[in-house]
Amino acid sequence: MADPAPKTRNWRALENAHKPKGLHVLVFGQVEVSATNKEPVLTETPERNPKNLGLNLTVRTSSGAGAQMMVWKPAHFHKVVKANQYENVIVRWNVDQIANFPIHDDREYAGKAAAAMKALNEQHAGKGTAAKPYGKKPAAKKPAAKKAAAKKAAPTKKSAAKKKAAGPVKSKKAKKAMKKVAKKAAKKKTAKKSAFKKMMGRLVKKFTPAKKKKRR
Repeated sequence: MADPAPKTRNWRALENAHKPKGLHVLVFGQVEVSATNKEPVLTETPERNPKNLGLNLTVRTSSGAGAQMMVWKPAHFHKVVKANQYENVIVRWNVDQIANFPIHDDREYAGKAAAAMKALNEQHAGKGTAAKPYGKKPAAKKPAAKKAAAKKAAPTKKSAAKKKAAGPVKSKKAKKAMKKVAKKAAKKKTAKKSAFKKMMGRLVKKFTPAKKKKRR
């Protein structure tokens, strides 16, 4: 009984100019194998349709011990061809077909990609913002600078309260003059109080009846 076909993915084929000369069809893909010393191999096989390039996939075990684990290995194939000789690639495991994909001409593919990108740019023209030049810093906005200066100039509530509580800054001469004025005001107050006391004492004596002298 034949072994079951392995898992494969990411198949693609390109037709392009290749060294040393002429056009080549390049086929790429990935095959899952059960050990690290196993390699996928693609060999050409005939197809009924002459426009299909037939490839047969096998797995070859290389010399040396390999770790027994499932890993993905690259599979590739190339062939010198004439322009547009093939249109598709058919990959088979034994007789069964496991992959079928088109061959892309690199020049045609690049032209189609450029046309698609141009159409996309025209569709979205004017909708996006212009890209800024690399390395240049954006110009500073004047209104924002004015606002920042105003914020720096404006005193905070705490600093304003401290200044209000402290009062205006005075010089040494002004302080001495204020002390003299305060002393004079204090003397006047004490003089007024003593005069008031004397006047009250006189009134008390005047209206207080004299004590009668005791007889001997």
